[in-house]
Amino acid sequence: MKQHQNLVITQNAWVVRDLDEAIAKFTRTMKVGPWFMIPKIELNTVMYRGKPAELDISVAVAFAGHVQLELIEQHNDGPSAYRDAVPKGQEGYHHICFYPDDYDAELARYTSMGYEVATSGQVTSANNRRFCYIDTRKDLNCMVE
Repeated sequence: MKQHQNLVITQNAWVVRDLDEAIAKFTRTMKVGPWFMIPKIELNTVMYRGKPAELDISVAVAFAGHVQLELIEQHNDGPSAYRDAVPKGQEGYHHICFYPDDYDAELARYTSMGYEVATSGQVTSANNRRFCYIDTRKDLNCMVE
């Protein structure tokens, strides 16, 4: 059997209706914190399934051991990877995240397997670091960032 290089999952993320309420729930039930809140993340070159899109989100992050937990609140009504998996007004698990050594190669690997990029863009405040959500729900029941 061929040995594969294991990717290190660094994050688990949930889409929530209200960040403050979600932070309180996660803190109370999982004893996770402190939380770092990033209101209105500045994004650029956002694409939704190959077309330009607007995305207005705020996030909160905390660590549970070595794994980062992320809570995401989408403010606008536009289409996104978040709305694809968790309809407006609902909450739920959204994605696992890893940071590949070679972003382009890993993106090509996923698309060559027939997975579609649901949302992509760049985080302005992080030196335009690229991100994308691969729609792996048919096989993994969540997206991969």
